[in-house]
Amino acid sequence: MSIANLWERFQLTAMNKELLKPLTNSEFTYNNSDKSNQSTEELTANLKKFSWDFGKIPTKKGKDARRITVTVKNIGGVEATWRFKFPNDSEIEMEPWVDAGTPTQE
Repeated sequence: MSIANLWERFQLTAMNKELLKPLTNSEFTYNNSDKSNQSTEELTANLKKFSWDFGKIPTKKGKDARRITVTVKNIGGVEATWRFKFPNDSEIEMEPWVDAGTPTQE
């Protein structure tokens, strides 16, 4: 796949423009969520979301799973830390009796 195609599929122009803007109140609250009583759903509801299109593959029996590797590199002058979170990820290891809730479609 070409770099231009990937750039478009991952909305990188829009993402870069968004990252250049000052933090919104919602982003500031999310970054300081330890000082908030809001749920994860409330914290993420107003954050800007980007769709990453990894393409489609036919689902036929016997087909191997697709492996996708994404490399993120900070080429700017400001130190940054990257972390991808998935719906089942949790910062805190929960006790076995804890109900983590039902994942949403998003």
